[in-house]
Amino acid sequence: MAASGGVDGIELRGLRKEFAVGSGRLRALDGVDLRVELGSFVSLIGPSGCGKSTIVRILAGLERPDAGTATIGGEPADAVRRRHGLGVAFQDAGLLPWRTVAANIRLPLELARRSPEPGLVDGLIDLVGLTGFAELKPAQLSGGMRQRVSIARALALRPSVMLLDEPFGALDDMTRRRMNIELQRIVAERPVTTLMVTHGISEAVFLSDAVAVMSPRPGRIVELVPIDLPRPRTPDLLQAPEFHHYCDRIAELLFAAHPQEP
Repeated sequence: MAASGGVDGIELRGLRKEFAVGSGRLRALDGVDLRVELGSFVSLIGPSGCGKSTIVRILAGLERPDAGTATIGGEPADAVRRRHGLGVAFQDAGLLPWRTVAANIRLPLELARRSPEPGLVDGLIDLVGLTGFAELKPAQLSGGMRQRVSIARALALRPSVMLLDEPFGALDDMTRRRMNIELQRIVAERPVTTLMVTHGISEAVFLSDAVAVMSPRPGRIVELVPIDLPRPRTPDLLQAPEFHHYCDRIAELLFAAHPQEP
């Protein structure tokens, strides 16, 4: 399944991945095809264990596929990673506890041996709504604030693609909704092609230009659902019939792909 447009964004073709389990093999992905248009926001949703995070890990260079290709802007994803063209944020913010907010955001620049542009770190702190917190340590921050730092860090090298793996999965529902609104604002102000893994149907619909629904393991893309809702999206949208139409459609696809036993 593919979003409209060319291959300047993310393209997965025939992606297959197996893992050794005991004396056997477990197939996590089998023939995943997906195209994410340049500058768009696409969410991956599916049952637990369907390979959503494996796709992110392949794109991030943390796993290698057994078959198929993963490209970004026509280049192998691994080549884009090596030149620091990817920003990644996981459910665990993964901040270094002894470093301040500003120092954690600077970390990718240091690893890439790049000097930060004047005002870059302060600008990212402002972008994610943490003005005044630059010198605090992670232990002094709430969970939502730590995730803001993680997203700012993911944007520090001005990546062409941002990969988000359940970035708000550990947050309470109210904080998660606030973070959805903030993430929408952040990617509007700093446009970047984004692929996000989520278990939340409403979160996927609220944030995305399209939602890729996956089958149970071995994971495949069942359908790519374009989300034709106006932006910016406000909390009032959560009550709109058209919003619930998309949520119901995705729920139907998930249920059809993974029906409950009687």
